[in-house]
Amino acid sequence: MNRRPRNTNVWRKLAWRPPAPLQHLWALRGRWRASWRWLLAALPVMVLGTGVGLYLYTVTHAGTFTGGAIVSRPSGTARPFAWPFRLTGRANILLIGVDITINERHQVLPVSRSDTLMLVSFDPQRARVNVLSIPRDTFTVIPRLGPDRINAAYAAGGPRLTIRTVEDLLGVPVHYYVKLGPASFGQIIDAIGGIEVDVEKDMKYTDRWADLHIDLTKGRQVLSGDQAMQYMRFRHDDEGDIGRVRRQQQVFLALVGKLKSPAALLSSPKLLQAFVHHTQTNLSVSELISLGLFARGLHTTDIKTATLPGEAGPIYVYVDEAQMRQVVAEMFVGVNPQTLASIAVEVLNASGVPGLARQTAQRLERLGFRIVRVEAALRLAQTTTVIDRTGRPEVARALADLLGRKPVTYEPGAGADITVVVAQDLIALTPAQVAQKRN
Repeated sequence: MNRRPRNTNVWRKLAWRPPAPLQHLWALRGRWRASWRWLLAALPVMVLGTGVGLYLYTVTHAGTFTGGAIVSRPSGTARPFAWPFRLTGRANILLIGVDITINERHQVLPVSRSDTLMLVSFDPQRARVNVLSIPRDTFTVIPRLGPDRINAAYAAGGPRLTIRTVEDLLGVPVHYYVKLGPASFGQIIDAIGGIEVDVEKDMKYTDRWADLHIDLTKGRQVLSGDQAMQYMRFRHDDEGDIGRVRRQQQVFLALVGKLKSPAALLSSPKLLQAFVHHTQTNLSVSELISLGLFARGLHTTDIKTATLPGEAGPIYVYVDEAQMRQVVAEMFVGVNPQTLASIAVEVLNASGVPGLARQTAQRLERLGFRIVRVEAALRLAQTTTVIDRTGRPEVARALADLLGRKPVTYEPGAGADITVVVAQDLIALTPAQVAQKRN
């Protein structure tokens, strides 16, 4: 027997009424551990989405919803969602795959480094999903730790420090995260009956210390969950970690393609069960539904994958800064790098915090914007504003989104092409404030 939603007054006030499964789902929104009754009620909604939507749904709903506790969003930042269940702005989601670490006594350690990092950007303006893979051996500076591989951030500070490190590296905000346990990918793939992959070559490798056994034959074939994990983990060739990242993307797209099939609906209870104990996220119920509905009209051709540009050394992968700026501009800003470089941007400090405008300008400059002036504003302000004089709203809007979806006004006249008035609501972006908020 179906239970009535607890907050029935909400539905009396709204003209729009969702289907019964969504009423039950919305009444149970908030911070809680998903129940089986709720999961099965929500299932038909998310299957409306394509593989990406269903994929994100199944890999996130089994864990504990933690609200916005870990989101690197300053106070006053607008959320990229609107009622009812609509994605209204770009949403960047960091997928964190965590591996098992075994010590010299063959004991599984409670804290592990991240094994997979993918920043997934949902762009409703262009109806696209961009996926940037970050090699785990990427050399970067981790806050409070110093120079190291980027995968050390998770072992030291979990999702919070990983998000902070990725933001500092790329210069773009990370709104949400999804953490996958070591068995998650394999269990998803087994639940849908395997995925078809063209294995690029014979792969043989055994590491008894890490309990890793890889035995794959070249050619197109259906891989089980264990075989797909072998394919993604293989890195013992000339490509090393770069080749491993490319194979992860290959498996990701194959999984998305399989999840788009009608047969995925029959497998969905198994998909949900596979993640009950292996996944956590800070996406809310309504936000997950919004992503699924947005993904409904996407095709695999609407998904662009790329790897963070860099040069692989014997120990680290060293980032190519120039190429990284171009990739980030195209995938997460949505503006051609040449266009960014042609627009003059001035940054005015109306926050009352010395150095905040300079910090903001440096962040924008690293993304490819051309900064022509940084100085104090005539008066203080509470809300950061972007003033556009170019008549090209897509550029000003992209810049405003990078600062937390700030308001944009059009004021034709002399001066810089775009003026950023940094106000008190951006104070949370200072390193000390961010660190204090996350610790």
